This record gives sequence, structure tokens and C-alpha cells, in this order.
Amino acid sequence: MNLPKVLTDLVNAQNSFDSSAYADCFSENAVVFDEGRTHNGRLDIQQWID
Repeated sequence: MNLPKVLTDLVNAQNSFDSSAYADCFSENAVVFDEGRTHNGRLDIQQWID
């Protein structure tokens, strides 16, 4: 499958359990909603991943 680079990076980071690389796939001001919580920004997203 020919995926855009950001998706390939995201999948590779997730599969290798690299939370820093995974968080880098999000913009600095990204917002993620998960299990009733909001995670704002790349640093908060990385902490959520860890």
C-alpha cells in the first residue's frame, strides 16, 4: 500500500513503541480526544502515549 509519509511514520512509530516519534507525527498544537480526556499539544500527546 502506498501511504503518505506521515502515515507511514505514524504506523512505524506505533509499531516500534517509540512515543517520541509517534508524537512528532502531530502538529505542535494538535488536539487528541481519547477516553473522555483532551490532550493538547505535542508534549501532552507524548505523555498520553507513554
